[in-house]
Amino acid sequence: MANAMGIIAYNDSSLYVRGIEKYRPLAAFSYVGRYRLVDIPISNMTNSGLEEIDVYTNGDPKVLFDHIGSARHYNINNKHGHVGIIPVFTDGTPVEYVTDIDSYYNNIYNIEQDPNDYVIIAPVNFIYKINYSDLLDQHIASGADVSVLYKDVDGARMNYLNNFAITMGTNKMVETLIRNPGTEEHISMSLSTYVMSKKVFLELVREAKAYSALYWMTDILNLKASQEDFKVKGIPYRGPVFSINDLRSYFSANMLMLNEENMRFFNDPDWPIYTRTNDSSPTIYVGNGTAQGALISNGCTVAGDVRNSIVGRGVKIGAGAHIDNCLLMPGAEIGENAILTNVIVDKDARIIHKKELAGYEEDPLYIARREVV
Repeated sequence: MANAMGIIAYNDSSLYVRGIEKYRPLAAFSYVGRYRLVDIPISNMTNSGLEEIDVYTNGDPKVLFDHIGSARHYNINNKHGHVGIIPVFTDGTPVEYVTDIDSYYNNIYNIEQDPNDYVIIAPVNFIYKINYSDLLDQHIASGADVSVLYKDVDGARMNYLNNFAITMGTNKMVETLIRNPGTEEHISMSLSTYVMSKKVFLELVREAKAYSALYWMTDILNLKASQEDFKVKGIPYRGPVFSINDLRSYFSANMLMLNEENMRFFNDPDWPIYTRTNDSSPTIYVGNGTAQGALISNGCTVAGDVRNSIVGRGVKIGAGAHIDNCLLMPGAEIGENAILTNVIVDKDARIIHKKELAGYEEDPLYIARREVV
């Protein structure tokens, strides 16, 4: 058991996935047909031996309560640990103006009572695989007040524009955390993953709360990094990272899993990603139904042709339909002879009247939840 409590944080309003985020918080987004994004940091934590985990959410928490439930499916010992869900309480304030610091401050008594000595904060918009116990050991050995996980990335002029770039001095000590301005091709990108003692965490929350009503954890860390008596250290991450900060990157992060190497990394039997399962039947292929280069979840009925696509649970695809490079969420229905290319179809939407829909790989067409087209 790692001597740390886990905090799964929510993001500020600069990260917005058009359309999909209207219906659920980012943590509840579907991923590769059968997971939700929150499954990934929770699984990383439970695989690392963390047993006290709080999930903070600034959207409608109902779907997360339903999905996480008792958390037994995350291989956590419910007698000694828990996965709790802490929604934002706004008092009439729009949720986008309620910072993560506010949520931590409102829950500070419970955090103080947690028996662990350290805190590990992880986001839901970065998909990666890591042993947090090893990360904690690196943090302790470094002697830093806070450690920040980062990834060196290319293509930053066009991508990662809502993510934070860090600049480091000697010994990888962080000097600044600023939003990527798109002026450099190569950046060291913060993965918004922080390790610190619980004592430091509580001090930062109280200081940030007193300093500014709109300060986020990143803001207080940026301020503290400039002070000589406070050490923020960068720890590099070497593995693949899939970043989500808008509709395009969400679509891309899903479709990249059709690459066999990426899926092999993600679907690692030695480091499983847990999720809630259901007892639906296997997918059936009717008539000329076929799939190629696709991920098809259970419970589907496929009578058309599916290529290079991800299909969630319980989707129905009619005869003569052609699905290419699409993301179909659970319960969607695609009518006969429909042709879809570069389309995201949200949960329980029905494509039954319009026979041809197409978006672009860089700008997919989005069909809203329960919409009839």
